Amino acid sequence: MKTIRIKAVLSLFLALVFCGTVFAATNVVHPVEYQSPIRDASWAQIPFENGTGALEWETDKGKVTTEGAKIIDGRTYVPFRWATELFGGAATWSSLEDGTTDRVYLYAPGAEITTTPTVARRPLSTIVYNWIPNLDEYLTTMEKEFEAAYPEIDLTIMNLPDYYGDPYGVLVNQADVYECDEVMLEAMKAADKLQPLAAGEVPNPDDFLQICKDVAVDASGTWWGIPHWTCTDFMFYNKNDTELAAVTTFSQLEQVIGGQDHTPGQGLLVNFMGYQTHNRYMDLLMDLYPTDPATYWSYVDKDNVNMQVVDYMKRMIAMEDPGIGRNVLNDKISEYLMRQFLAGNGRAYVYYSEALGYMAELIDYAQNQWFDTTLNMDDIAIMPFIQADVPVSASTGYVDSMCLDKSLTGQKRADALTFSQWVCSTQANVHQVAPPDGSAVRYLSPARMSVYTDPGLLAVAPLYESMLPAMQRGRYFLPPANLDLPGLTDKLNELLPFN
Repeated sequence: MKTIRIKAVLSLFLALVFCGTVFAATNVVHPVEYQSPIRDASWAQIPFENGTGALEWETDKGKVTTEGAKIIDGRTYVPFRWATELFGGAATWSSLEDGTTDRVYLYAPGAEITTTPTVARRPLSTIVYNWIPNLDEYLTTMEKEFEAAYPEIDLTIMNLPDYYGDPYGVLVNQADVYECDEVMLEAMKAADKLQPLAAGEVPNPDDFLQICKDVAVDASGTWWGIPHWTCTDFMFYNKNDTELAAVTTFSQLEQVIGGQDHTPGQGLLVNFMGYQTHNRYMDLLMDLYPTDPATYWSYVDKDNVNMQVVDYMKRMIAMEDPGIGRNVLNDKISEYLMRQFLAGNGRAYVYYSEALGYMAELIDYAQNQWFDTTLNMDDIAIMPFIQADVPVSASTGYVDSMCLDKSLTGQKRADALTFSQWVCSTQANVHQVAPPDGSAVRYLSPARMSVYTDPGLLAVAPLYESMLPAMQRGRYFLPPANLDLPGLTDKLNELLPFN
């Protein structure tokens, strides 16, 4: 099991909270805990804000200068002996399990000196869903911000190399908090690894999209997790295409694009290969039976294929250029259709919301490395993918929820719940999709509706507001046992044309 251990520097005033002291002008503080990336017992981080990132600063003892200081990540580290002389006190160190040292405790003159930290941090572990763009920054910021808000908790984030597999998957590994998608949530419940949440432990439940309740709430109304991410299909198009923007039914979409006789290079871009074949079929079924799970699942059967859905799929394929939707490259090159769209070889492209993040990367690379693109990020608009002529359109969706291990009780359970509530909050979601370091927006689909209208997020990612209507269409039906999806895909391949 691969564990990512991301150490974060605690607030300079953390120990003041622990010890109930005040950082006075006389420097009568301590103990103060520092975590040093140098991992060398001869260095310590300076304990006052106005010295951070400097080799010279003012203190209550006057101007202090040291030629022996180092600046790492914007923080100043000074020789350990020099630091203790500056404060006129003494210091002790704590050691990690591997024998190295990364914490120093400095004490004011006359303070009682101990050999162990005054307050021990409580360990907490979580396994996360890791199909996230720019994963390292995502995990680093998550741990840093949580530990800054809850410094008494030491968070370990477990990034498994194979989320669904064995022996590296979430089902066969142990943690305090598990991030479970809709499939793994049921598998974890069946394996008796999870515990339900009590009434009131899910903050602001009405803020969650309907699909979140489809997944995380059982038939009795009990929540088994706090929803974090969701996912469904969107249609991406040029914002100047006013005809597409006005589409509200599938027949209108077909008329605007032109069906079989559409202009070459101006067709629809939808993947009909591999598992996406049965996904598209099931998505269309959701449009036809959005409130009837029994009928819906009766047609997810290779021996009982719904021919009305097959007809819709044929009409969609007809709107594509030859060799687009039914192309083996769709499976071999994940961004194949996306590249076609950015190069202007398609009028509309269908995929999940995170396509926006990937498109931003492709555009940046293309413009700075070897060729330009037809579309820039400022040209792209997003809307629900209307794929059937129905009064109320629906869409199959997916949900990842933060769930508690069954064994948790007492303080450990309270800490796990605190983390789950925090990581699924609106404020945390905003930072997760639009990193505070200014790196590219991820355009994931948060579970909370309030994220999509957050003013701070919209200032840097205005497309979120137009994503909300598509997300509100998402629905999920708990599948029956023994589904034969590969068999369904084979049957659909027999029925659908290769244009």
